[in-house]
Amino acid sequence: MDSVQRIRRLEAVQGIKNLDFFEKYGRFTTLQDFNNLLMALVKEDEPQLAVKMFNELTSYGLVPDSRTFSIMIRCYCKKNEAEEAKRVLDQMVGNGFHPNVVTFTILINSFCRRGKLQKAFEVFEVMGQIGCEPTVQTYNCLINGLCYVGRVEEAFELLMKIKKSPKKPDIYTYTAVMDGFCKVGRSDEAMELLEEALVEGLKPTVVTFNTLFNGYCKEGRPLEGINLLNQMKAKNCQPDYISYNTLLHGLLKWNEVPAALQVYKEMLEIGLEVNERMINTLLRVICRRSWTNEKLLKDVEEVFERIKKLGLIPYPNTYCLVIQALSIGGEAEKGLANLHEMTRLGYRPRLITFNAVIRALCKKGMVDEGLLVLVHMINGSTRPSRISYNLLIDEFNRRGRLLDACEVYGAALKRGVVPNREPRKMLEE
Repeated sequence: MDSVQRIRRLEAVQGIKNLDFFEKYGRFTTLQDFNNLLMALVKEDEPQLAVKMFNELTSYGLVPDSRTFSIMIRCYCKKNEAEEAKRVLDQMVGNGFHPNVVTFTILINSFCRRGKLQKAFEVFEVMGQIGCEPTVQTYNCLINGLCYVGRVEEAFELLMKIKKSPKKPDIYTYTAVMDGFCKVGRSDEAMELLEEALVEGLKPTVVTFNTLFNGYCKEGRPLEGINLLNQMKAKNCQPDYISYNTLLHGLLKWNEVPAALQVYKEMLEIGLEVNERMINTLLRVICRRSWTNEKLLKDVEEVFERIKKLGLIPYPNTYCLVIQALSIGGEAEKGLANLHEMTRLGYRPRLITFNAVIRALCKKGMVDEGLLVLVHMINGSTRPSRISYNLLIDEFNRRGRLLDACEVYGAALKRGVVPNREPRKMLEE
């Protein structure tokens, strides 16, 4: 039988007895053997085969018991078919069996993860009808579901209800409600819940803190995340990659450059690498800020070298901004070197990038190199602008090289560009 051959290949069924009997006679000696095989199929992510076996149960001369139904509820939930799982639950209860709290919780969670709260609460009501006491985990599933669909107030009320019951909420209960508050811009209330959880003697997890990082960054308050990071360490809860990455993203989004650099450097110190997208974003932000703050130029070079050391190729826009930052910061030679490197990689620099390099070279008295950049632009099919020509004409005039200034002026006119600077006029001035 094809089913048997598929079953035999699964690791979880190796210890199951009477598989040979099933292969030979097409049936099972006991319901327990069938249930064990059914559970193994679910564990091995073979839900379709499990459903097939379940549908053939009567042909084996067997009648399902409570465990059979519970396994199938788990199976359908694993397949994201909560409605089918509910149908099996109804059949189970109709046959006089009482599902245990684990089975109920699995089904409730399946509905909640899909945002079907009405169905989840219907299952919750069935629990009460048959006298099955929910656990904190059951409540956590409902709270997560309520927050998932934005019903945060109801989630908070459920938390208050649990607090008044003999079952006390755990840190996951608090984290779920905190996450709900953060998603709707109520991070301060989430922080109050964290403080309340601490008073209750609960230990926050890294997920608890990450929820707050998300909230603060979403609300444009990433600097509060720095304080949270310090608080996290003080409570011996080690921030993970998600903690740092979320905070770094928020700081960059809201243009908090010094703090972003601090977080970036701390990540490197503890051995965490920033992903390609994030490090390119960081570099672009500090490049732009370096135009008005030369102290950041060193950071620009360090982050740029880090990208290349990691074997990553900077994005074209990032490359342009680095070249502009170096040029504006007076590092004309480095700007020129990176311009050549960029074109060797097959990228096409923007016009503003070429002009930034020409301007920097002219300021350093390297006007001939600037002229070569102009030639490089033309050869690379980038049409020089009036500014490109003006920069060179001005510098040639300043150096008394009238013939060179005239040649650049003439070259501009041939290409249909009329510079604002005239060689003779500039010389006379």
